[in-house]
Amino acid sequence: MTASYASVLRAPHALRTFTLAMLGRLSYGTVFLSLLLALTASTGSYTAAGVLLAVLGLTGAALSPVRAALIDRHGARRVLPPMTVTYAALLTVLAALTWRPGAPVPVLAVLCVVTGACQPPIGVVMRTLWRGILQDAAQLRRAFSLDTVAEELVFVTGPLLAGVLAAVVSPSLGVAVSAALVTVGVLGVAASPAVPAPAPAHRGGGRRVRAFPPVPAIAVAATGFALGSTGLLAVAFTEHHHQPAAVAWVEAALAAGSTLGGLAYGALSRTAPGRGRLAVLVCPVGLCLAAAGLAPSTAVLAVSAFAVGLFVGPTFTTAFLITDASTPAAARTRAVAWVSTSVNLGISAGSAATGVFLDALPLPLCYALAAAPAALAPALLMCLPKPQQDSPDEPVPVHHRTMDDTTERQEYWDARYAEHDHLWSGEPNAMLVQQVTGLEPGTALDLGCGEGGDAIWLAGRGWRVTATDISPVALERAARHAGAAGVADRIGFQRHDLAESFPEGVYDLVSAAFLHFPREGVPREPILRAAAAAVAPGGTLLILGHAGPPPWDPGAYPAADLPTATEVLASLRLPDAAWEVLYSGEHERVQTAPDGRTMTRTDSALKVRRRPA
Repeated sequence: MTASYASVLRAPHALRTFTLAMLGRLSYGTVFLSLLLALTASTGSYTAAGVLLAVLGLTGAALSPVRAALIDRHGARRVLPPMTVTYAALLTVLAALTWRPGAPVPVLAVLCVVTGACQPPIGVVMRTLWRGILQDAAQLRRAFSLDTVAEELVFVTGPLLAGVLAAVVSPSLGVAVSAALVTVGVLGVAASPAVPAPAPAHRGGGRRVRAFPPVPAIAVAATGFALGSTGLLAVAFTEHHHQPAAVAWVEAALAAGSTLGGLAYGALSRTAPGRGRLAVLVCPVGLCLAAAGLAPSTAVLAVSAFAVGLFVGPTFTTAFLITDASTPAAARTRAVAWVSTSVNLGISAGSAATGVFLDALPLPLCYALAAAPAALAPALLMCLPKPQQDSPDEPVPVHHRTMDDTTERQEYWDARYAEHDHLWSGEPNAMLVQQVTGLEPGTALDLGCGEGGDAIWLAGRGWRVTATDISPVALERAARHAGAAGVADRIGFQRHDLAESFPEGVYDLVSAAFLHFPREGVPREPILRAAAAAVAPGGTLLILGHAGPPPWDPGAYPAADLPTATEVLASLRLPDAAWEVLYSGEHERVQTAPDGRTMTRTDSALKVRRRPA
């Protein structure tokens, strides 16, 4: 298991970026206790300190989607530095004001509001960066598990650091240290090569992408409600059994369970998650918490808390994975921010509600009520409607406009896949089936694999496939389909923008299906030449394309973007002595138009074989 996580951190820029992000997160683990102690000492009032800290926290939570939207629009590299410098400067002012008693509360209140508004969302940003750092779906799942566990550990070690600084020097020093940590960590992440350059502005209306992910948000809010209740419930339970000091062991058991569960889940999970798995994970959180209320002793309570924790880490990991995979790049930071906000809202609601429960109800019933949202959430998750296609209240969908050189390619395809549960039929291309049947299975490269229809068919017939696509959304979906088909172990999924990178190695079969790009935007001919270069001696290159625009939209493509098979062959510049043309021509196939009509479309196909050495 350790080796699998080490492989995640060995990816280019992963260790550097993740370490810096953890420094920034440690600031948040340290600042709230430090600030609470500093405000209490300076104002002389627990009430004032609590209200001021709540103002800072609520402002930060309420504006989290707004800050995330700025990053989605302008890029983390542009937004994080000024946001971080402002936030750190405000923390430094708060540290200076609270170093001595008598700081004016109105001034502190204004500072807390502005400070909360400027909190850089380093946890959210780090979760959005993993997809660019890692191309393998299994590694991405491990990265999200590692990220979840590490963040939990930060919020355990952060208060310890704050306590030491408060005891040795002053709680205000903890606030100043938090400012330094966030500055070093977040500015370091913003400067990391893993952070993509800001996407260019797009012309035209496009589709308004909905960033709020209801399924993950509901699941983590219900789990957060359970987590928010555990502290107070454990205090009440241990006091009832005359062992108040045992509450620390109960909390430690919960943290240990979450850590072990999260790490094991990331290492052992083999398929892409969906809402069904999320429902299966969140339900035991509620059931184990409800059972904890019936524990006969604090030792049994600690075991129950450990069992709750085993499912907390996997639930959060799965929720963030689903959010990451199902949201277009243009809205991903906002979507992850909404999930993080849902966690915090759930924890706050759980704490508040449990306090009310404990004042009025028997302890076992309090446990049951605290567990109810998580236990009942699966029923709601499975009843939620799937995302609707082409909602009438939205502007023109992405697939109704043409990708041109001003449109960022990955974002375009992520948005198209996010519009539909199934963008393609899931069946292999009939011409690929016809041309590949009879070939001896070996290694295959599927360029532009989409949702995996061709790759899964090839793997099912004995081929060992490397499948690539520009869209992480498509790759995650394809991996899920491969797992359902039982061929996940025969397909390796890689993300490539073929204009910038190309899979390594040579293959017995290279398939390039419908790689149509604007001539000014993507160099199609060099990509197809690279595909030919990737064919092993004795291997086959199959290039499929559209021979004309779709009948329902004659103006969909410029003619220059749809070369004939003969033109494709000429552009490859293949030496006659080294290659043999096996098929070159056009064929018709039946396709369903967007309005449901069945129509005939003409495609082209070129099949060439590299002669054995």
